[in-house]
Amino acid sequence: METSKPQVGIPPRLPEELIAVLQNSGVRLTLAELQQIRERIHQVVNYHATIGVMGKTGAGKSSLCNALFGRDIAATSAVEACTRSPQEIDWSMQEGKGLSLIDMPGVGESEARDTEYAELYRQLLPELDLVLWVIKGDDRALSIDEHFYQQVLLPLIWDSTVPVMFVVSQVDKVEPCREWDWRKNHPGPCQGLNITAKVEQIRRLFKLPDSQVCAIAAEEGYGLVELVEKIVTLLPNEKKWSFTREAKQENVSQQAWQSSLQGLWESITSAVKTVIKDSWDYVSSKFSSLASTLFGWW
Repeated sequence: METSKPQVGIPPRLPEELIAVLQNSGVRLTLAELQQIRERIHQVVNYHATIGVMGKTGAGKSSLCNALFGRDIAATSAVEACTRSPQEIDWSMQEGKGLSLIDMPGVGESEARDTEYAELYRQLLPELDLVLWVIKGDDRALSIDEHFYQQVLLPLIWDSTVPVMFVVSQVDKVEPCREWDWRKNHPGPCQGLNITAKVEQIRRLFKLPDSQVCAIAAEEGYGLVELVEKIVTLLPNEKKWSFTREAKQENVSQQAWQSSLQGLWESITSAVKTVIKDSWDYVSSKFSSLASTLFGWW
């Protein structure tokens, strides 16, 4: 039987619980070390993530933002490009927790604007924790996407830890589009094969592993759970939790929650281990016991 998904949030007294375990174990900590541990735990738990959403104009970037986070936070239009400058949507929960979503202007609108946008992308990329590159499922002209990825994006992320996820969007429009099952929000047999072929094409063209490509129909809610799972897998441990807690909860699977909380816990224990490295072997089992108590479902 599958265990129920936990509610958003972690024990509010987590820093003090960890400090208590250390002190009850007989580990001697200076005031400076205690403060260092508290600050690092607070930093990890309350990390404010920044995600850039990129791709050609009309690819469905704004619709993806709205569906992924469950809010109408980005303008959409079926007629013209809505985003000609970065739309930074920022929201925070208590104590500064939150997420910044940067909906980038879509490339391919005109040669002049593409030159302008290329420079804009170069300026903003170093500030991002994650890049979502969106390609429309029925788009056959991928030269602009390929150019921007090879000439702008790839050189900047080559030596960085910024993960990139390619999102094949609006797959409900992939032919034969009349096969789409509107009751189950799922592709028909032939349509499903064509979607799989499109994903494989993107994977080969951009030389990506399967873990960095995902097919979705944002407005229909199709593929969003898998997308969240893949994003959480890609993100470094210290950034998994900040993304997962902000995503629309129906898009967050048990697997994503487990990976997120485990990444959070490993980041915290790594920070503590750095401060008390000489005593870590002695207290590690007590930390494991606390994790079992706090996150017994994991």
